[in-house]
Amino acid sequence: MNLIGAAALLWGIGLGLSPAEEKDAVQPSAPAERSPLYGQIQPLRPGQRLYVFQKGPRTPDSQFIAVQTLQGVSARRAGSCIWIDMGDPAFSDYLTSNYQIEFDRTYAEDFSGLIRAVQSGTSGRYVLYDLQDKPSLSAATTAAGLLDAAAADKELAEVFEKAGYTMALDVRGRDCRWVYENFWPQLNHEAIIVHTPYKRQHPSAPFLRDWGPALRALDWWYPDEGYCRRVYRQLVPCSPVYGWQSPVSSDEGVAIRQHSEEGLFQIPSDWMVNLSVHASLGPVLKEHRFVQKALRRQPAKEEGVHYVTFILSDMDNILTEIGTRSFFSQRKFYQNPHRGQFPMGWGMAPSLVELSPGGVDMWYQAAGETDGFVGYCGLGYFYPSHFPAMQEHADRLDTYLKRADLRTLLLIDRLEPEKKLTEEYAQVIRPFAELASIQGFFYLEYKAYALHSGRILQVGDKPLVTARFDFRSDAFYENVRSNPQQLAASINALPKDPSSPQGYTFVTVHAWSKGLDDIYETIQQLDPKVRVVGPEEFIELIRLNLPPAD
Repeated sequence: MNLIGAAALLWGIGLGLSPAEEKDAVQPSAPAERSPLYGQIQPLRPGQRLYVFQKGPRTPDSQFIAVQTLQGVSARRAGSCIWIDMGDPAFSDYLTSNYQIEFDRTYAEDFSGLIRAVQSGTSGRYVLYDLQDKPSLSAATTAAGLLDAAAADKELAEVFEKAGYTMALDVRGRDCRWVYENFWPQLNHEAIIVHTPYKRQHPSAPFLRDWGPALRALDWWYPDEGYCRRVYRQLVPCSPVYGWQSPVSSDEGVAIRQHSEEGLFQIPSDWMVNLSVHASLGPVLKEHRFVQKALRRQPAKEEGVHYVTFILSDMDNILTEIGTRSFFSQRKFYQNPHRGQFPMGWGMAPSLVELSPGGVDMWYQAAGETDGFVGYCGLGYFYPSHFPAMQEHADRLDTYLKRADLRTLLLIDRLEPEKKLTEEYAQVIRPFAELASIQGFFYLEYKAYALHSGRILQVGDKPLVTARFDFRSDAFYENVRSNPQQLAASINALPKDPSSPQGYTFVTVHAWSKGLDDIYETIQQLDPKVRVVGPEEFIELIRLNLPPAD
């Protein structure tokens, strides 16, 4: 089918699509009221039935992708009806316990039976693509959302036809640019999925295929930086980028900088499954405010002590909170037997109050008084020094922080090697500091997290505390401590003086190489005059003992 024919077909089903005119990319203004991150997804009803699809190591990617697109379409059109079982029961157990959701395994290993069972929640059509033609997967994922259809690899066309589906569009030989240039006006302008279709490039390629159809968002992977930026500028400022990395660079820092410069924030989610089901609790709990269990008290002044707080890294990534085998499920982290024996700082992505309020609730329900949560990065992962819409970001973030009961914020920025962290940085984040919901900040430098050696800046009356030590296995710069003995010895050697910035140590714990066992072992070796406190108390102690100069 040629381009004009495809446009005419889509016009004929009532979408009113026509080829987009070539024009300069001008970023639109933000609407007065932003759409929720869950878009138009229907609310999950108590007692609702979800058909289980069992994803095993031998499940064909073509089936996995098709089921996800049906999952996303049905979540928006009629309500969630599919749950993909990846072997981690944490969230499905939560849904059963709290919402009496029924997980029906009738079609768990019956693909053709499943697509028949859920057909009524879709348009009953499919978009044909070729899994060997990788760019056509990106095109099919987007078109599935436009047409309320399944994305069907050519090898599944006959299966869909026998199940009663009809072909809506053939995108073989097409790519994401073709979709953008022809159908952009009909797509969601407040979100984009930047996710590779090339499994050899990244094995997560078949994942996250429900979310674009659920939001009717563009699925994008085009290896031209200028054109990528042109597309990004068509999005409403301060919008999310789902997925991971960039089609023009495999370097995390380059990708996040590009997105940040265009006023977008990253929600790492490349391996995500069932996000449309998580988000179906968004409209159910849209007014709910969560409450942390961490013990909050007014700190008292002490002398001759040193304060340390531990915060786990990488929790801007929603996979660490609600992904399959998330940190919640792992013995290394939330299921560790030492949890509760010392104050521990966990990240919480503020965006989860809309993307997975059930996930936030699951973490908070299981928390104890020693578990303190820090807002991680903002609405997503971004670099403040490169972000042109900080005031808008702050205004939007405030509501999320209040709903999630988050009073501290951990920021990641990429200042090095171009410039240093100076007092001028206070002006960069001032819109955040002016939020009454925030008591103070933690700061990590991209890659070398503790590059700034524990320096404390004042942003108005709120401290910004940089990591003093990076607790990880790979000792690639001087502030890394690679084992508990090294870390404890370094902390013990620091001044026991709360009136000095040297009396405070923020340790970032590298999640991919360290866990709670390592932290516990470190704490056993600390001097009696070293106090381990939660992140909020740590900030309050600095405010108490190191007030800003007049």
